[in-house]
Amino acid sequence: MKLNKIRKHGSLYAKMLMGITLGIVIVLIASSSVYYVSFTRILQQKAFESDLSDLEHTGQAIAITTENAQTVSFQIYRNSTIAKILYYNDPHPFDIQGAMLDLYNYLNSMPFIESIYVYNASQERYYIVSQNGQRGVIEEEALADTAFIDILNDYRDYEPFAPIPRILDSSSTKNNETAVYTYLCYDAIGTDGKLNSAIAVNISADWINQGITLSNNDDTEQIYVIDQNGSIRNVQNLQEIGPDTAVSTTLLTLDPSHEANYSISSFNGVKSLLTYTARDQFGWYYVRVTPYRDIIGEVQQVGVTTIQIASIILIAGLLLSWLLSKYLYAPINKIKVRMEDLESEWRNSSYTIRQNALSKLLQIQGFNPKLQLEKLRRIGVQFDFTKPYQLVFMRIDRYDELKTQGHRDILTYKFAIMNISTEICSKHFHVDALDLEDDCLLMFLNIPEQTTISSETLPLIMKEVQVACEEYLRLGITIAVTPLSSDPHQLYTLYKQAKDASLHRFFKGRGAIIDVQQQPLAQKAHTFPIGKEKRLIEAIKTGKCEEAKQLYDEIMEGTKQYPLQVVQLTTKHLTVTLENMISEIEKNSSLQLGFDRELILPKFENYETLEEMSYQFHQLFEKLTSKLSEKRNGKQEELTRRINEIIEERYADPALGLNYIADELNMSSYHISRVYRQHNSSNIVDMINHIRMEHAKQLLIKSAISIADIAAKTGYTSSSYFHRMFKKLYGVTPSEFRNANRSS
Repeated sequence: MKLNKIRKHGSLYAKMLMGITLGIVIVLIASSSVYYVSFTRILQQKAFESDLSDLEHTGQAIAITTENAQTVSFQIYRNSTIAKILYYNDPHPFDIQGAMLDLYNYLNSMPFIESIYVYNASQERYYIVSQNGQRGVIEEEALADTAFIDILNDYRDYEPFAPIPRILDSSSTKNNETAVYTYLCYDAIGTDGKLNSAIAVNISADWINQGITLSNNDDTEQIYVIDQNGSIRNVQNLQEIGPDTAVSTTLLTLDPSHEANYSISSFNGVKSLLTYTARDQFGWYYVRVTPYRDIIGEVQQVGVTTIQIASIILIAGLLLSWLLSKYLYAPINKIKVRMEDLESEWRNSSYTIRQNALSKLLQIQGFNPKLQLEKLRRIGVQFDFTKPYQLVFMRIDRYDELKTQGHRDILTYKFAIMNISTEICSKHFHVDALDLEDDCLLMFLNIPEQTTISSETLPLIMKEVQVACEEYLRLGITIAVTPLSSDPHQLYTLYKQAKDASLHRFFKGRGAIIDVQQQPLAQKAHTFPIGKEKRLIEAIKTGKCEEAKQLYDEIMEGTKQYPLQVVQLTTKHLTVTLENMISEIEKNSSLQLGFDRELILPKFENYETLEEMSYQFHQLFEKLTSKLSEKRNGKQEELTRRINEIIEERYADPALGLNYIADELNMSSYHISRVYRQHNSSNIVDMINHIRMEHAKQLLIKSAISIADIAAKTGYTSSSYFHRMFKKLYGVTPSEFRNANRSS
């Protein structure tokens, strides 16, 4: 019982206590964030200074090594013993032995030297001393270090005593690779532009890199050197990095032109600190890549701990706030309940007042905009007709079915539609909604200032409203949208246009979104197709149901480009004509078609769409043709068949006519005329002319006899009368008909 009472209490104190708790947590997180950013920047600077010190040490080591290599090369050049193998074309073996001994002395006295090459161009021979790999007197074709031959051939590409980083493979088995910096010294060039002699000192890269320390052994922390040509190598093993790799792309974006600096970016998918030096005397610069997590790892752990502490404080504070508020809120809860009741009463009454005000606004045409706007503001209506606005007229589809199903909550459905429409449209507009009579609703849309709504946006919003109504209410909505306006006095006109446009659901179908601007103009004239109507009646009388349906569809299709009043008048005209036809048939024969019982003429106002009304008319045509077909049975049908046979057999006889056939059948001309008329779409005389003309057309097409002879062969005593009748029926003379058909 006590727990239920606590649950009914409000949340004022809870919000206050929760606010205090959230404030504490926010301050804690904010201060920790400031410390985190500050410590991170300090660690970045320290890491940069440390990495830069290593890189500068590497650069200094290479510079010192360059000086040492230069000193060794000069000493070798000044050595008279070595000069013999450097310049003589055919030195004595004892001289070679002495020179090689001196070279070994240089090699052993300087541990940083990996090997020394002495090249005699005239002999095409190399004198090599080495810590590892190939050594001795080597002919050029036997030299394992073939890359050095390429260096000598392209010596102009290298400055004297500029380090050349490369991987030395001096063994015959190709498995003894050593990273070295090669220093090339030459002093004589022949007339052909080739070297006469050269000395190369190879310095071990491991000796230069011995002062470099890496914090881990994986590939995430590396040091690279980029030469003046943009070639990139790993300092540890001097492996060259391809130009099309992600590593090259990242490193070549650095700018070492002015001074050393650092950059924080992604390197091989890992956020890293890239420290780089300025270019040295050789145009080189060095880059050290340090994973960012190694720099700020400890700070991140502090941040995680801070978030955990803040989460614990937040959870404990929220729980305590909820418990305390339940006991402190009891007096305020009663006031809150009373206020809610009063607010509900006011909301219900104000809704009715706003609806009435909007309804009256549509009915008055001449009004003072400023005065009317103040009245609307006082009752809470936000619609402003002095600013850009649009009207959206909505009709509920299948409204009659909704009422006949026994729904007593039509108003509830309409209220739900207004709520859904307002909620969706309020994301883009200021919205007011109005419940009109029957199946109609209206929305007033104001476009907010400094907001642009394109012509394609509003139909999409209306489509969203239709989908929501279908999903939640199982109701279809047809919508008509007016153009944008800022004229207060155009409100009534736009409302009438939107209402009339919504009725074009008749053609466009249920669920259509209709643009008022694209609807037919009222002053557009329409001519009723009398000829098609006559053919429609004849088709029904002769039992041609499909032809009748097609003619009806053509008549209705011709009204689509006109206002709906034209469609209504056209439907009324057809209905009256069909009613007269049925009355005439029942009056002139003993056949009762069941008019007003079985045969019910469709009325325009009973249908929402042309498809529904056309279906009912088609059903009517089927019933009519079926009943009329039944009456053609028996003696009257036999009499009609006999008359057609006589006409077909004796059409060439000029005396053939109504009295001729009556005498032939021994019946009165009135009787056979009436019976024939009831069973066919034409009278006997028209049928005689029809048969004669059909035979005349065949003779015109298939024979070459004269037109006068054709007239005589088909029962016409006068060729001029034949001409007039032919042109009247087919619109062309017999000669024109013959020429047209023969040419085709």
